[in-house]
Amino acid sequence: MTLGSETVVIAKIDTYGARRDYTMKTMTYKGYTAEIIYSEEDECFVGHIVNIDAISGFHGDTDEELRDAFENMVELYIETLEESENPPQKPFAWRFLARLRQALHL
Repeated sequence: MTLGSETVVIAKIDTYGARRDYTMKTMTYKGYTAEIIYSEEDECFVGHIVNIDAISGFHGDTDEELRDAFENMVELYIETLEESENPPQKPFAWRFLARLRQALHL
């Protein structure tokens, strides 16, 4: 698993109308990507797995706890869906495939 080097700043308006900037990091494991932010309200790092149709929240106070929680969440997601009739969603490949009619081929 690697901690992503990309940092994104997200601006949100809190309940009092003040702008708050959040720094988001990413990490990956077995092809699944998680977005991580620091929650001042919870006073810990909070993350979720992106591009899957499941609730996938996890948290940790340290980098090690966060990594363990993310790995456990991915393993649980894969294990749970393999036992059911629904196979796990594959990680997003960032590709778009389309079939064209032969008349449109060059």
